[in-house]
Amino acid sequence: MKDKSVRSVVVELANHAFVAYMLKEGVTSFVHHSFIGKLWQRVKDGPCEVDRHDLVYSVDEPLAGLATTRLVVVFSSMAGKIRTSSLMRHFEQNFATIQKYLPAGTAVLRIADFGGVVGGYYMNTLGLPETENHVQGLIADVAGRFRVDSRDVVLYGASKGGSAALYHGLLGNYPVVAADPILADEYYIRTFNDSHFTVGVFPEDKKTKFGRLAASTDLDRLPPIAILCSKRSPQYPYVMETLGEPMRSHVAFFDSRHAGIKTHPDVSPKTLNLAVMLLNMQFYRLPIAGGMHVVDEVSYQEDSGSRAI
Repeated sequence: MKDKSVRSVVVELANHAFVAYMLKEGVTSFVHHSFIGKLWQRVKDGPCEVDRHDLVYSVDEPLAGLATTRLVVVFSSMAGKIRTSSLMRHFEQNFATIQKYLPAGTAVLRIADFGGVVGGYYMNTLGLPETENHVQGLIADVAGRFRVDSRDVVLYGASKGGSAALYHGLLGNYPVVAADPILADEYYIRTFNDSHFTVGVFPEDKKTKFGRLAASTDLDRLPPIAILCSKRSPQYPYVMETLGEPMRSHVAFFDSRHAGIKTHPDVSPKTLNLAVMLLNMQFYRLPIAGGMHVVDEVSYQEDSGSRAI
């Protein structure tokens, strides 16, 4: 992050599909993406698998030994420890208990996000230019393994994971619940010195990519999409602008005014109740009205000098 010459080397390695996997005695070691499955203990000893395209993933079958009738795909956000050398920076385990809150018979598919330096948003990068097709193929393969209809496959994610859920939902026509997706690179480039390593890693920026996909989507075939957002998040204007009309009026937006939301990372944890509701509505195929819905407009109250929600 501080040395431009070192940064350029790391980006160049990523653009040749090499990923950092170990830091020992001041030396960082890199491995080619195709060897991760042979190296990573989570794959060698479980619980993860590797598919024919070297995608690392895990599947949690339904609780209590029930047959699989539904599938939720959980895309990872940026890791809490984004600068760790551990490969888990590509596989953040968001909402680890999600199965407890979904209909009986729901399996969970999680996919590691390789590509780039700290993740590729499950999209094509210069180093892994076929990621989108591979992710779509894996979702279809797992759904096919359990004979789950595509209408019973729901994509979920927050932040980077929300970007992926929305993108792959539009691409594959799957229902979506996305919490404050990042649809443009500008904010992180300008404010955090490109902490997500998007410059020079992707063939095109996300704003262009999402804008083109939104404009080319047949609204008559648009899957049910719910986006959790907040005007208090710096991502809000990018979401509104990038999706544009007429798609924006066909998508269900939930603008949370929760008092605990101060900025982007607060949106997902403070709207988890909404996410659970919307995921269940998607699985039960209940209609979700498009347009903007303002929720959680509750302010703090003063009570003997203390503040409570």
